Amino acid sequence: MYGKVTNGVKLMNDRDEDLIMIVTERFEGRLTEETGKLRFEMAMEFGKVRTEMATEFGKVRVEMAEGFGLMRGEIGQLRADMALVRADGIERNNELLRWLLVFAVLQTTALGTILALFK
Repeated sequence: MYGKVTNGVKLMNDRDEDLIMIVTERFEGRLTEETGKLRFEMAMEFGKVRTEMATEFGKVRVEMAEGFGLMRGEIGQLRADMALVRADGIERNNELLRWLLVFAVLQTTALGTILALFK
């Protein structure tokens, strides 16, 4: 059944070789089948992960767009506030220049009057 035994070593006969071939073919077939199932399951799970990632990235994009929109609004408000501060500064400078000119004219008039009195 298993072949001859020579010096403690079993020799295989044709039937044993045929049996090993059958078992090997069955093993390879089952290995191929299980590998195919594993590939299919992996493809399904990767698809789920891709879908979930796309959904979550979409949510992040929406949140970022909302945040950037708020920032743009705040930056616009800041620019408007800065324009008001600039306008106030310009108005204050104009007022100071006006009073400076009035003071200079009055001082020149006073000095001219004093000089005219001493002549």
